[in-house]
Amino acid sequence: MTDPAGIAPSAPGRAHPPVAPLRALTALRFVAAAYVLVFHYARFFFPEAAIPAPIGLGYSGVTFFFLLSGFILAYNYHAVDLREPGARARFRRARVARVYPVYLLSLALALPWLAAWVAKSAPPLQGLMAASAVLAPLGLHAWVPGAACALNCPSWSVSVELVFYALFPVLLPLALRTPGRTAALTLAAWGALAAAASLAFARYAPGASLIDPTGTGPVLLAQAIKYNPLLRLPEFVAGLLLYAASRRVRIPTGGLLGLAALAALGLVAAAPHLPEVVLHNGLTALAWAPLILAGAQMRSGPLVAPGFVFLGRISFALYLIHAPAYALVNSLDRAALGGRLRDLPWLGAGLAAALALGFSVALHRLVEEPARRRILRAGGPAREPAPASP
Repeated sequence: MTDPAGIAPSAPGRAHPPVAPLRALTALRFVAAAYVLVFHYARFFFPEAAIPAPIGLGYSGVTFFFLLSGFILAYNYHAVDLREPGARARFRRARVARVYPVYLLSLALALPWLAAWVAKSAPPLQGLMAASAVLAPLGLHAWVPGAACALNCPSWSVSVELVFYALFPVLLPLALRTPGRTAALTLAAWGALAAAASLAFARYAPGASLIDPTGTGPVLLAQAIKYNPLLRLPEFVAGLLLYAASRRVRIPTGGLLGLAALAALGLVAAAPHLPEVVLHNGLTALAWAPLILAGAQMRSGPLVAPGFVFLGRISFALYLIHAPAYALVNSLDRAALGGRLRDLPWLGAGLAAALALGFSVALHRLVEEPARRRILRAGGPAREPAPASP
């Protein structure tokens, strides 16, 4: 893929030059967010034996988001000199405006359940979980096992993204100027980190599940592996490299979709035989990467329909609000229905999903977009086109 048409010289104060919107990628954000939601709700409402194997890999939707973040940021900023202090300041403001309004609100909505879980927990988890009330608003909780998943668990990925944003001005030139060397180093780092984490988990949490561990030690070690920003950094760099590759090589969209489907089928079939660390921390990029490249090339079809694109625009809110929505449904069920939804899992999951979707639309319209515009206006004329944002 060559550079997209429609890129014009950057206007004074603009975060980056105008770019052609990649509407199919916006729509795919909803697919990934819904995949994560289905993964969580399946585990919340249904016995593990009843969960189909493809749903069991739903956590990989976060790998999609990390890849897409790198790809879209590179697409938006490849013509920007981020060595210039003003450009970096505009980039940071655009990122804060994009992420923080809904992020902080989602944390606030989850506080009542954090208080209840902290009260029921024992040291050392109790103190670590309580610390998330301070660490999470600062975006630091992913660094601290025990705190990383305490206050609205999906928020850990925003903490990781903030690290990506901090490193982006350094990483983007490397990915664009020396993609081969950067890819080799990234693959080597990912392999070494995944191998070390797999060995550590096998040694210190034998027989435990990385996805759903039990016991204080396994829980803390699993969180240190799953949520640590440095262990997830290769996925973001892979997204940058994916954009660099798209500028040099074009593969037909149908071929990319076929590659994505084959990789997905292969991953589902091989999942029981692969280390959980490798699957959780990036291997599923084999399926997501060709799908992102295909989406970037699409200019027609269902994924660019206005309704689907709107769902993509509310996907960030959906991703962050679906856990509090479940907690609210669960609490109301116990308080008003005596826990009857446990025997009606499809009804419970449907109610939680409908609530999450409704909240997402409201948050997008009433909080996310208005707050983003106000933050950008407060910084002067800097603006970032919403459709191409990750």
